[in-house]
Amino acid sequence: MASPLDDQDSIPLQRNFDSRLVYMKTALGSTEMLERKLSLSIGARRMLIIIDGQRRLGDLPTFARPGELGAILEELESHHLIALAGIADAMPEAERKVRQRIEDTVLGELKSRLAGVFVAELGESDGEVLEARMADSVNIEIAKRVLRDAIDVIGTRIDADAAKRIILAAKPILNNLV
Repeated sequence: MASPLDDQDSIPLQRNFDSRLVYMKTALGSTEMLERKLSLSIGARRMLIIIDGQRRLGDLPTFARPGELGAILEELESHHLIALAGIADAMPEAERKVRQRIEDTVLGELKSRLAGVFVAELGESDGEVLEARMADSVNIEIAKRVLRDAIDVIGTRIDADAAKRIILAAKPILNNLV
């Protein structure tokens, strides 16, 4: 009797990721970084750059859009560009609290710095929506997603220079994240 798992190609791969998993680039991954032979998605290429054999999987969603991480890892693994390096220890409570304080401070600074910027670039109606989304961001991850959306919208509707102004406003603050 054949098991449904025998025909794995017909079953979409669903994985629950342990946030402590650590991925590293393979030799093929390092080569792909230099030669760019594969037509990877933008998200996969960005993640390939970020994966360094040190960061926990739980740290990687900050570099992907919501819901993208699993598909990106599948894409990179299917091309043998990354491999599991190991499982990191859970973050100690003291380190987690320090990190949370830093993120809260950066979030406050980012909100303050970007206040009024989206309206200035996009005008009242569209800019106010992004302003409200940023003001309502409860953590740095959500704020980064709003920022990515804003950069995409401004780059598309206005121009690349306008998007660069937003990046230049946010980058010094985001660089304070450890």
